Amino acid sequence: MKKILTSSILLLCVTINAQNNTGYPEPQKGFKRVDLLLPYIENQNDYKIEVKFGIITSLTECEEGSFNFKPDNLKKKYDLPKSNQFPYYVLEKSNSDITFEKISDCNSAAKIDKKILSNQNLLIEYQSSYTVPFYIPETWTLEYRIWAASDYISIDR
Repeated sequence: MKKILTSSILLLCVTINAQNNTGYPEPQKGFKRVDLLLPYIENQNDYKIEVKFGIITSLTECEEGSFNFKPDNLKKKYDLPKSNQFPYYVLEKSNSDITFEKISDCNSAAKIDKKILSNQNLLIEYQSSYTVPFYIPETWTLEYRIWAASDYISIDR
């Protein structure tokens, strides 16, 4: 019994230490790390994750916002050298363009804070085995949606 308890404690300590000592880098100044951790579901190959970024900005009630960044600045890297396991994403430059469009037939000048999502998206595989870190500017948010695939449909001619 004592050996089982000692082995269990040792395994727990190794697991905790491994989780705290990943090979992921620290965020650059002005950036933060956001971990995407998905819940376990059956048949994960039937699902994809759509990732978008958000910015909270001040605009009038009569404006709609649009947010663009350069997708080439978002780089996929891996925690393990020479491996395709444990991916993470780094936005290497925080350059973005925010444009505003006035809604017709609206005359309000009241300012509100509103979250606008990026026009670009990233489609990644669904996996719940580990977190997928994203390194993004401190003022950005990470948003995602889950997409489910249907069965194949045959087209006969």
